[in-house]
Amino acid sequence: MKHRHQRGTAMLFSLGVILVLTALGSTLLLRSLNENQLGRRSAARQGAFFLAEAGVDQALLNLRTPTDLADDVTTATFPTGTFQLDPPQSLGNLQWKVASHGFSAENPTEGYTLEAVFQLSPQSVFQFSLFGDQSVNVSGHAQTDSYDSRLGPYEDDPGPGYNQSQNGDVGTNATTAGGITVGGSIFIEGQLSVGPNVATPESVVTGYNPAFITGDPKVVSRSSSFPMTPVIVPSGLTCSDFTVTGNTTVALSPTGGPFGNGTYCYRDLTIQGNGTLTTAGSVTVYLTGQLTAQGNSIVGAPSDPKQMLILMSPTSSGTLENGTLTGSTQFYGAIYGPEATVNITGDAEIFGSVIIKQANVSGSAEIHYDKALTDQTQVSNLYQTKLVSWRED
Repeated sequence: MKHRHQRGTAMLFSLGVILVLTALGSTLLLRSLNENQLGRRSAARQGAFFLAEAGVDQALLNLRTPTDLADDVTTATFPTGTFQLDPPQSLGNLQWKVASHGFSAENPTEGYTLEAVFQLSPQSVFQFSLFGDQSVNVSGHAQTDSYDSRLGPYEDDPGPGYNQSQNGDVGTNATTAGGITVGGSIFIEGQLSVGPNVATPESVVTGYNPAFITGDPKVVSRSSSFPMTPVIVPSGLTCSDFTVTGNTTVALSPTGGPFGNGTYCYRDLTIQGNGTLTTAGSVTVYLTGQLTAQGNSIVGAPSDPKQMLILMSPTSSGTLENGTLTGSTQFYGAIYGPEATVNITGDAEIFGSVIIKQANVSGSAEIHYDKALTDQTQVSNLYQTKLVSWRED
């Protein structure tokens, strides 16, 4: 009986130990499972944070063109999850707020939201000596280079006052052969820039001759199209024909025009031979018809080309204007016409920048890009973006 009692006691003790160990094991297992679940949730939430952060980076790129939302990337999927962007909200004064939501692929219920505020700074559209959105055609013997009017007049003779450099870039948004066609020759002190994502940029240039290009690399393909912001004539601004007759000088006033702020509008603007159209300050001229500057005429402000801004717009009938700079015209200013064709012929000499739909160059034209036009931000197609604040949600 005694031995049976001892065996029973040992068995009960063993069962007790087993029960205790089982309880401890279950507790540790549950705790381990709980910690694992918490760890996975934490990892998923951290992953969602990084995805939301990627969305903020994408918003920064989107806002480089805040008025063109059609090509914005608002959602993206990665192996780790996705991000989604809410439509940007304007806060005024070129500030924009964007909410970015990140979702982990491992646990889609674990999301993270970042709210970012960006400050935009406009960039000048005048970044090339000559730019043809659809095409640039050269049949003569043109030349481009650059200078900086803030340092004085253009001067390409080495010595005192030398003011010439190699930033006379020529560009197009075209991506197929013939986007830039050279039937004669064009000596470019700078680069040729073609449309986005072209594997062999030189293939866009018909008549390509590397000997006439100083840039390195000589031809580049941009990562995205160069935006061409439309020109809209301000409401209430009347437009009429205007002619500067030969051997006369007309100076546009920065406080003149219908609005009293140096804004003018013409249908056909003609500067006859030996005529001069200049300005006493910063003016903006809208054109809805034909620009013709005939031989030996002068247009603009020689000491400061950024004071003469010519914006070319389609007429109400939808006909596109044609601008012509002929003979030995000297033009000091900036021309922007996203739907305009401009013909530059004869010995015309341009100090500034020409940004248009189609450029046709013949004769022995020279285009000297004025780097001071980077300060001319009245027309802007790209913005620099700066993150000024963010909030986690």
